[in-house]
Amino acid sequence: MRLLTGDIKICGSYGIIAGMNYINEDSIAALSSAAGKAAIAVIRLSGGDSFEIIDKIFQAKSGRTAAVKEDPAPDKQIKYGYIVDGVEKIDEVLCAFFKAPRTYTGENIVEISAHGNPVIVSGILNLLYKNGARAAQAGEFTYRAFINGKKDLAQAEAVCALIAGKTEKAVKAALNNLGGEFSNKIKSVKDALINLLAYTEASLDHPEEDIMFLSRAQKSRKLSDLIDQNSKLLSAYKISQCLQKGLKAAIIGKPNTGKSSLLNAIIGKNRAIVTEIAGTTTDAIEETIDCRGLPLTIIDTAGLRNHTNNAVEKLGQEKTREILSAADIIIWVIDGSQPLDKNDEEIAEILQNYETPIIIAANKSDIKRANFETALPAVKRLFSVSHSLLSLSAKTGECVAELLDAAAKIAGVSDSNGNIMISARHYALLQTAQTALENAKKQYEAQDADEIAAFEMRNAVSAYEDILGITAPHDILDSIFSTFCIGK
Repeated sequence: MRLLTGDIKICGSYGIIAGMNYINEDSIAALSSAAGKAAIAVIRLSGGDSFEIIDKIFQAKSGRTAAVKEDPAPDKQIKYGYIVDGVEKIDEVLCAFFKAPRTYTGENIVEISAHGNPVIVSGILNLLYKNGARAAQAGEFTYRAFINGKKDLAQAEAVCALIAGKTEKAVKAALNNLGGEFSNKIKSVKDALINLLAYTEASLDHPEEDIMFLSRAQKSRKLSDLIDQNSKLLSAYKISQCLQKGLKAAIIGKPNTGKSSLLNAIIGKNRAIVTEIAGTTTDAIEETIDCRGLPLTIIDTAGLRNHTNNAVEKLGQEKTREILSAADIIIWVIDGSQPLDKNDEEIAEILQNYETPIIIAANKSDIKRANFETALPAVKRLFSVSHSLLSLSAKTGECVAELLDAAAKIAGVSDSNGNIMISARHYALLQTAQTALENAKKQYEAQDADEIAAFEMRNAVSAYEDILGITAPHDILDSIFSTFCIGK
């Protein structure tokens, strides 16, 4: 069957609108491992003709050609031999055979483990194309897994997030989605909502029947529970975005408070020049770290002060103000060994204009801790809101870990591995569902409004089905799978 834009494909329990110009009867091939030179390259071949195609170019070490002639239905076999073009050997390889439907795509799959020389990879792919396969498009293997019912759309999206994950926690969250944790939560809410909708429509269709219907109060309570469950999923969006995109933390303060020393202490190496001369840092220095599972970009900035005649330093301070506007977290470093001065007060006035969370780090606790206690009331007077406040030493590393804990807390990262990935698409649909559920609940609290309540519940069900890909429009599918790399 040829699928073109707008065609309908029924796969498992899913009826979807397929927007890809994929020809699903073709066998497809692509490099599935990273491009470039490597010890091993994995080339994936998927489709109904995969075994027949590989049979034309694979010669087992025994001298016989591929597994098709030895076994017309190989399943989970690995064979050692050569990829050949006629009598010419192209490479020594391992071929793994996987028989449909117990495969990634739901089709016959062959995975060729070859030597990772781009010349060899290109030669093998060209042989596959010459013998009946075609080049896979971006995300086409996962797309086939989706249309063949091996994965729902939320799970398919998790494949891309899993590859792109920058930290262990981000990878685990994506893996949770791939394993169905997020999908199962959506299905649970959707199924409960469909059950409630059935009661509502039954009472509308058969008002005179002697059937035990739910009372309006019971329906309202059930909707309240579903609203709470949906709300919890919405609240997971913030941390999901942090895990996927990371945050930016700007280190700011007056000159010579130890900002560059703090950057070096956080990343564990001498990345920034440190001297006793004020104004050493004249340009921003960035480093990205894994902060409790969160990709955190630390930016060391030029010291802020109004009295400088150095043109380069002035440019650096202008850059600092630009970075402040884009920062997700501000780390304000003060000299904890000295009382606050006019320069600190000026910086505090600048920070009053930002709603960004601020971590106030009183540095140099190794010199004189007592003055930090004296500075606390002064710092608190400068702010009308409460911010994180701690004493540390960039020189000894004391409490630097606590600083990272504070940054992770601001982002909402916990020690739990139970996070799930909520994408912007999921979030928009969850918001649609939330509005519909809340509207339905309001209708139950009114009189004679069950038809409107049923309409709102159907809207919520539709949003959940879009998340799972049950009724995903073709343009959404195009958008999702086009972001995948070729070979996945």
